Amino acid sequence: MTAVGVGLHSRPGTVTYTPDDAIRPNGVKRGRAEIAGFMEREVMPWARATLGRVVGGSQHVTCQTCHGVDAEARNWAMPAVAALPEPVVKDRGFEVYSTRMDAQMRNAIYGYTAESEKSAKAAYMREIVMPGMAALLHRPAYDFTRSYEHNRSRNALGCYHCHRVR
Repeated sequence: MTAVGVGLHSRPGTVTYTPDDAIRPNGVKRGRAEIAGFMEREVMPWARATLGRVVGGSQHVTCQTCHGVDAEARNWAMPAVAALPEPVVKDRGFEVYSTRMDAQMRNAIYGYTAESEKSAKAAYMREIVMPGMAALLHRPAYDFTRSYEHNRSRNALGCYHCHRVR
């Protein structure tokens, strides 16, 4: 009984970083100037082209698009973007069967059932933006078929790398 209780409340294991991770190679965070240079050289051109479709044009993509308006005060910490919108559903069905439904899991699952006017944007973010940014950072993209613990231990880049959890 104790093992089950501990298992239900355990935290994900250690996060591993690869030697080619763009921000934390082997888990050691690069200096601010080196990270800023990487962001300007590699991330911003890609972000302007890719996220411009989401925010109304490349001219609207700035550091604050991903890092938020208070980025410098928060030392550029992620996540920074507003929480994903609360899904509007009549029946939360499967949540009845799970006592471990947290905000991250709920938003990830309901992200696949987004309202029709939002589903194209959600699909674009999930299929283009998320794996593209993961590739830039030399990290795996979040694998929705695997557990949160599996993804977290590999520092997989997913929705909640940028978006806050409600």
